[in-house]
Amino acid sequence: MLHLQPADLRFNADGTPISHCFDDIYFSTQDGAAESRYVFQQGNALWERWLICQDTHFVLAETGFGTGLNFFAVTLLFRQFRQQNPQSPLSRLHFISFEKYPVSAEQLSIIYRPLPEFSALAEQLQKCWQINGLPIEGCYRYHFGETTLDLWFGDINTQLPQLGDYMQNRIDAWFLDGFAPSKNPDMWNETVYRQMYRYTKPQGTFATFTAAGAVKKGLEAAGFSVEKRPGFGKKRECLHGKKLAKNVPHLTDPQVDTPWYLPQPAKFDGIANVGIVGGGIASLFAALSLLERGANVTLYCEDDELALNASGNKQGAFYPQLSDDDERNIRFYVHAFAYGLQRLQWAIERDISFEHQFCGVALCGYDDKSAVKLDKISAYRWDKKLYVGMNREELSQTVGLPLPCGGGFIPNGAWLAPRQFVQNAFALLETMGLSVKTAQKITALSPIQKHWTLQNAQDQTFRHDIVVLANGHRLHRFKQTAHLPLYPVRGQVSQIATGENLIKLNSVICYDGYMTPADQAKTSHCIGASHVRDCENRDFSITEQQENQMKIQHNLAMDWTREVDTSDNRARIGVRCAVRDRIPMMGNVPDFERQAEEYRNLFNLRRRKQPIPAAANFENLYLVGALGSRGLTSAPILGECVASLIYGEPLPLSEDIIHALSPNRSWMRKLLKGTPAK
Repeated sequence: MLHLQPADLRFNADGTPISHCFDDIYFSTQDGAAESRYVFQQGNALWERWLICQDTHFVLAETGFGTGLNFFAVTLLFRQFRQQNPQSPLSRLHFISFEKYPVSAEQLSIIYRPLPEFSALAEQLQKCWQINGLPIEGCYRYHFGETTLDLWFGDINTQLPQLGDYMQNRIDAWFLDGFAPSKNPDMWNETVYRQMYRYTKPQGTFATFTAAGAVKKGLEAAGFSVEKRPGFGKKRECLHGKKLAKNVPHLTDPQVDTPWYLPQPAKFDGIANVGIVGGGIASLFAALSLLERGANVTLYCEDDELALNASGNKQGAFYPQLSDDDERNIRFYVHAFAYGLQRLQWAIERDISFEHQFCGVALCGYDDKSAVKLDKISAYRWDKKLYVGMNREELSQTVGLPLPCGGGFIPNGAWLAPRQFVQNAFALLETMGLSVKTAQKITALSPIQKHWTLQNAQDQTFRHDIVVLANGHRLHRFKQTAHLPLYPVRGQVSQIATGENLIKLNSVICYDGYMTPADQAKTSHCIGASHVRDCENRDFSITEQQENQMKIQHNLAMDWTREVDTSDNRARIGVRCAVRDRIPMMGNVPDFERQAEEYRNLFNLRRRKQPIPAAANFENLYLVGALGSRGLTSAPILGECVASLIYGEPLPLSEDIIHALSPNRSWMRKLLKGTPAK
């Protein structure tokens, strides 16, 4: 389920790419770019619709990404539109595409060598693909300035439904591309057409290069009006059409399969006025993604400085949580890791100063249990750019020090200085319009006349259209969040001096704890962290300091570990926010009292197939929380998710993952089984 088969292609005499699997060309030998513009851009009347569009974003979807030609062409068209119409409210283009057999970065380079107008865009996509290696199934989000690409890898028949209930009536136009229906019948089918109709806005359109009778009939049966128009080049005809409301049984009312998990966008007019409560990594990336969409954002941080709690360590590890027993959580962290790599590259390109090293992360099979777990992780057969299983000799050579065991290695893993990164990144966001208010302990939230009023410890009030709670282990201290099953975890990270052998450490090593390579000054390392559940105390603990030292010396038990010395008592204590099921929370803040009452008979309503209302949430109130020990990895995608949700844009994760992140999931599991929520 996770793995993909890369494209098997060849080039004919004139350099046109041809698929071995489908024995068909990827684009026209006459002029692929011209055909794309004629068939898809003109067939959907994009320019004319953009000129009269009053929305802030426009959503395109494509059934076959292939080499990316249609995406590159429409991205350039939208840039031209923005240049000629800078006052238009339409400022962002969102492009969703599906691809079962991805081409490689190397193949992409060859394909676009003779097409210089697309070379910059193709090179940008190549860089993303080179970092991640062969992707897994699911959505990968890439940013191209004002255009966002969501590339869904895998069979469209399984991936398209993962857009989910949320995307009903949200797509403006479709590009029905891919190989010819006669050569790729699995993609051109009734199920795909019906899903298309479900996701398309009223009066939304489609266009395709084919005029096949079966395609025309299938689209009409799904509810689209279909017309023929002259084809491109030697093709006599092609099809285009729009979504019409018809008296067709499956088209009466939109079907929401899981209304209790349905994400709900914000309601606001004009420029969104957003308040964020927090001051760490989760707040940072929520603010970034909101600012990129043009929001006015104010940050309220309880401490005197930013990044003083869980985001304040000197060195922290950046890598995905690869569980051996929960595939959905694995997929979340793999996609989060891929997106996080992009955001780190974004920071580097903007000269945000922070210590970091892309040195990889080694996972040690230091005992029987951990060795079995790592063997199970290796059995997934990950791409070598994501994870490599290694024996003792290989892992020792990779990390630069002898180890007592084998394990696994994450080549793109890294360490970075979280506090430095967060504070300097926030400084950049201030130049983008972010307002930062420190020493502001928000004690209460009140909905007043379609706004949220925030009250601080001094009884001052602040008003915002929308509020995002991202304040770590304090998140559930508000009346609206009191029922969330969150708990604090105290963690003490020890800072130790380097030594003759420790300085040789090349990568982060994990062993029921972690140790970083030496910092950029080559003077110290970080080891830790302790894990004390339900503890918010941030005083230094000599016991935890000693345990950090003993843990590495016991679990790895090599001579070089004797240099690990925590006796100078340098340490930093933070309190993380965690949840029992090991995956963060993101989305609408649920109204527990109303949900518990309105869904008290949910089990029977489902059994009887009776109507079920959407979950009751606090309107325009959102949260990002429970990032645990993987905040550096998960915060970028979570911030992007919550901003996308607020703006009613496509979400960059599959529906089943969005459900797993839902803040009401703990009591919904009970209600779905017929057990009361208390």
